[in-house]
Amino acid sequence: MLSALCVVGHPSRLGGADTELDHQIRCWQYMGLEVHICPTAEPSREQRMLDLEARGCIYHDTRDWGSLDGLHCISFCNGDFLTNLPRIARHARTTTFVNCMTWNFAKELEMQEKGLIDYHLYQTKHAFERVSQKLRPLSDYRPLFFQPYFHLDDFPFVESRPADRFQFGRISRCDADKYSKDQLQIYDAMVSPHWKAACIVGWGDKARAKLGVPADWIMAVPEGGMQQQEFYRFCDAVIMSTDTFENLPRVGFEAMASGSLLVVDRKGGLYRVAYGSYPLRSTALEALNAVRKEEAPQAWLLVK
Repeated sequence: MLSALCVVGHPSRLGGADTELDHQIRCWQYMGLEVHICPTAEPSREQRMLDLEARGCIYHDTRDWGSLDGLHCISFCNGDFLTNLPRIARHARTTTFVNCMTWNFAKELEMQEKGLIDYHLYQTKHAFERVSQKLRPLSDYRPLFFQPYFHLDDFPFVESRPADRFQFGRISRCDADKYSKDQLQIYDAMVSPHWKAACIVGWGDKARAKLGVPADWIMAVPEGGMQQQEFYRFCDAVIMSTDTFENLPRVGFEAMASGSLLVVDRKGGLYRVAYGSYPLRSTALEALNAVRKEEAPQAWLLVK
């Protein structure tokens, strides 16, 4: 039974893998684990504001691999962890890599072939299916699964929103692939009976080069320029399309917790939860059969 775990890397409030790590640390501590942090780079001011020491985490000096003696070490999608694995593995009791993407890192494959990764941890089945193919033939591949934890208290439900306007937006890192080439056109084409306003968090040169200049009624905010909670308070709906295939779209968790409606691509583990409402049971059953046949075999009928 584990009593302690060492994170190689550092969590943050912005960015998929590092945010997932922050939430997961809370879960591990709730389970009674002693959590150590060995940064691969000097923690930024924003990272220090997480107050991990006050939360009970034990810090190691940056890249102090010798201090990892006897510890089970885990890293969430951290390239420096993979690069330094030959030295980390000399001290760590076990090494575990969590690939939060849907593709393999070159170093991930190299370190697996050398037998330096003891376990690979996955949050979703579809991510495992996409990244495991190249890993299976290499060395002793040990995949494990876990249910990711979401700390609901960080994203309180927004009870009151303006009724005289429709506000929506999207939030991500400033990575061109995080944006669909049609994102601005989607916003322009939307029709609302009320005045509409939009907010894009994660805007920068890469997004501008791909999409052009947003309309005046779209507020473009640089990455980290607005807290997530402020963004969700603004948004009646989160409307976003991407060119990537996400592993675990944490924005979905945050939006639903905050009470913002999700309008997103049906990919990356997301799926429809409602297909329609019908006045007649016979019509509803016909629609249910079609959905079960074409899209969701486990769909069911809610009768009110």
